[in-house]
Amino acid sequence: MVNVKGEDGKVVYQETAVKTVDDVWRMSMLQPADRSQNQRYPTQKPEALLERIMNATTKPGDLVLDAFAGSGTTPAVAEKLGRRWIAMDSGKLAVYTIQKRMLTLKANIGNKGRDLTPAAFTLSNAGLYDFARLRELAWPEWRFFGLNLFGCTDEPHSVAGVALDGYRNGADVLVFNHRQDGGVVLDHGFIDNLHSQIGTRSSADVFIIAPAASVAFLEDYIDRGDVRYYVLRIPYSIVNELHDRPFEALRQPIGSEDVNRTVDAVGFDFIQQPTVRCRYWEGTENGRGHAYVQIEEFHSEALARGATERGNRETISAVLIDYDYPYDQAADSKAAPPFVLDDAVFAAELKENAWTLSIPLKKLGEFVMIVYLDVFGNEYTEVKSRSSFSAGVDAMAPGGTS
Repeated sequence: MVNVKGEDGKVVYQETAVKTVDDVWRMSMLQPADRSQNQRYPTQKPEALLERIMNATTKPGDLVLDAFAGSGTTPAVAEKLGRRWIAMDSGKLAVYTIQKRMLTLKANIGNKGRDLTPAAFTLSNAGLYDFARLRELAWPEWRFFGLNLFGCTDEPHSVAGVALDGYRNGADVLVFNHRQDGGVVLDHGFIDNLHSQIGTRSSADVFIIAPAASVAFLEDYIDRGDVRYYVLRIPYSIVNELHDRPFEALRQPIGSEDVNRTVDAVGFDFIQQPTVRCRYWEGTENGRGHAYVQIEEFHSEALARGATERGNRETISAVLIDYDYPYDQAADSKAAPPFVLDDAVFAAELKENAWTLSIPLKKLGEFVMIVYLDVFGNEYTEVKSRSSFSAGVDAMAPGGTS
């Protein structure tokens, strides 16, 4: 250490071998070749950057919040450094990217080393609406609300001795009584029991209205025999009429360059499933087997102004895929396994390929979960077996036409 003193004997300059960090941080960028931590998210930051920030500003046990979480680098590093965390983002691609990242963590910075199981965390959809007023409704008012919410007629009737609540476009409708016996869930067993009673006498489509939190699986319909049971979920939000501010939907990106350009919105979590109709088949491409999904029809049913006036496929944002969804484990479970994002194909790419996904068969497990996302953040989710592609089946969402 070298000290330089002034005339008064005070040190005016000190030279030391200790290096300090200046206000320009020179760090290697995240390269696409770095597969260990690359999430294929356009604005992803390296874990080493967040490690430096957290070590400089927090201690183990502190709470770290990232309100624009993107690919989830902040919660991933916070978990590894023993910090608690809250991650927020308005983009659905970001949400599913973060969920997958947290479920596939490695212990070391740079996402290397041994597997790291994170502490339990919750994925929540939050909006500006208060669900408390709905929960306070007596059952007759709740039932009436559910029927009107999805445009169903209030016409109680019975099929094979089972009491049903109304009709939707001529199809039978049941409002699921989640309050029965102190609280029950809608699972595959309920569908099986219902089908065993009404399956040969009901309409080809049966709609079941239920609170989102009371549904134990992720897909939007269940096929049993020749009957398709659609689940219409009531989210933890309230429609436009129960809030003073006008509803304006958030816009989801249609290309990878737009993922951080989502528009501010008022209340974007109200679920209105898009109408989707697809064709599935299996074929060969360059000598290798492929599964194909062609989107023949896609219309948004969102409450946003002008949404229903858009042309076919104009409201697609992206298709998200989990190639190996553990569907068998979900069959008798009260909590369905999470969707783990393996791939995202944006509308721009879909359009270039005649609205067709091409999936190498070697990537597929026994079941695949596909999430169709509209530009307003609404989803339509289905689970298809690998055999569905070889059978060349069609899939149709609520409101679609064959």
